[in-house]
Amino acid sequence: MAEELENKDELQNEEEVTEESSEEIEQDERLASRKKKTESRRRQAILSVLLVAGILVVLNVIAVKVFFRWDLTPNKIYTLSDASKSIVSRLDDKLVVKAYFTDNLPAPYNNNRRYLQELLDDYRNASDGKITYEIISPSDQDELEKEAQKYGIQPVQVQTVKNDRAEALKAYMGMVLLFGGKQEAIPFIGSTENLEYEITGVINRLTQPELKKIGILSGNGMPGVEKISKVNQYLTKFYNVTNVDASKNNPIPADIKTLIVFTPKAPQQQQQMGQQQAPPPVVPENVKFAIDQYIMNGGRVVFMMSRVSVASQQQFQIAQVTNTGLEDLLENYGVKLNNTIITDKECAFVQVPVQQGPLQMYTQIPFPYYPKIVNINRDIPSFANIGQVFLGFTSDIDLNFAGTKGIKSIPLLTTSPKTGVANEFAIVQASGQMLPDTMFKAKDLSVGAIYEGVFKSFYNGKPVPADTMAGSSPVQTTIKPESPAGKMIVLGNGDFPQDDFRGPDESLLFFANMIDYMSDDAGLSAIRMKDSNPKPLDSIEDSTKSIVKYGMLAGPPVLVLLYGLLRWRKKKAARS
Repeated sequence: MAEELENKDELQNEEEVTEESSEEIEQDERLASRKKKTESRRRQAILSVLLVAGILVVLNVIAVKVFFRWDLTPNKIYTLSDASKSIVSRLDDKLVVKAYFTDNLPAPYNNNRRYLQELLDDYRNASDGKITYEIISPSDQDELEKEAQKYGIQPVQVQTVKNDRAEALKAYMGMVLLFGGKQEAIPFIGSTENLEYEITGVINRLTQPELKKIGILSGNGMPGVEKISKVNQYLTKFYNVTNVDASKNNPIPADIKTLIVFTPKAPQQQQQMGQQQAPPPVVPENVKFAIDQYIMNGGRVVFMMSRVSVASQQQFQIAQVTNTGLEDLLENYGVKLNNTIITDKECAFVQVPVQQGPLQMYTQIPFPYYPKIVNINRDIPSFANIGQVFLGFTSDIDLNFAGTKGIKSIPLLTTSPKTGVANEFAIVQASGQMLPDTMFKAKDLSVGAIYEGVFKSFYNGKPVPADTMAGSSPVQTTIKPESPAGKMIVLGNGDFPQDDFRGPDESLLFFANMIDYMSDDAGLSAIRMKDSNPKPLDSIEDSTKSIVKYGMLAGPPVLVLLYGLLRWRKKKAARS
């Protein structure tokens, strides 16, 4: 028995040793498996890092060759416009850009340099390598400074802060473009606004053998180019804008792409009570004949009609519809302007002096005789991004009349749902109080329109009018009876592009875009409008304004009270 017990103990011990050995083996196997997994993970991590690094290197190599940017701005201000791409894609020779820009400039000028470099990258890519550029920092290098100044790029002073002290820094921020032995500089790049428009305009002038001509009919009381100097800054980037003299029987040159006709206007004068107002000058008959035959030969005309004459009398002004001399000519083409003076509840604000004790202050008041037009035909791409246009003392246009002449009329500018109409005569007072709603019974009147079709000559079957002034050319003996398919634009007011009309720049942009539209350069409008002001908010009724106003005042306290009442009811229910 004792031996059997001893044998059992030995067997049990052996089994325990065997179990311990198995556990050790299993533990070793687990440790080995963990090590393998750890090594595998380490290798995978190293491979992942190497793979990501390789992808980044490849992407950087591709980025050097292929430039890409995702532009989420509404007007795509960081994307080169199609018009710019089209102009540079037609380059037949190398164009070199040298940008002289000082390094390490303070904000915001450092951002201007980065934006310029990205923009030049876009130009280079769009030109398929025909455009090359370099950015040079000429500061403290006499040879480079002389080179920049040779191109007309002068240093400017900018303020910077070093060691908590304000210092003046001499900086260069300009560029020059060189093409075919010609050069043109942009001497100062103080901001990125309209920079693409500036650069594309320079490229267009350098590369085009001849710019399209835009004519401004001048003489006989009509304002010429010198009266629209501000809007002319936009136009001269892409056009050769010139005065056209149609007196002395001179025809309007056939190479004028678009003709602008501002009607004659007498200067405003202080008038005594009962004094007869002198009528403004009118367009002479021989000049009308020149306009007519220009249209018959395929020319396009923008008629800027200023038919309302204003005379001051002590505390008020008298506005009166006058004859410009063009009314019968336009009616022959299907254009009928009504003898009206338009007011609009959506209007501009004007500054008027207000006496406060010994001081004279200025305040802004609504002036319904300067309608603010926000209903613009945005189906036409040239006007798609225009937010508003301000007209002053305008007349409305009867669009239905065009059908009687077989002409198609398209509304371009339309007044608001609250429009007032005065027939031929109005007494104007800047009282500071908006006219009552009873004065705005009309709505949606056209104050600008486009006309398309075949126009008949006003002088068919009539003698040719002649200018008898000394030195006049011989009178034209033949009359062309009708035009090819063409178009014209007529606006009920022509003051807003002129320098003495102090309206917003957006009205000038509308005028410039109108020239693009008439000259078949609609793409240029997209460049010009990139950095334009945001569109104005839609107008709302006074009743809606009151609801929103008092809703915002009373709404939050009511919501807090309701929330408190709800919590109180919940707690009361929980107790019971």
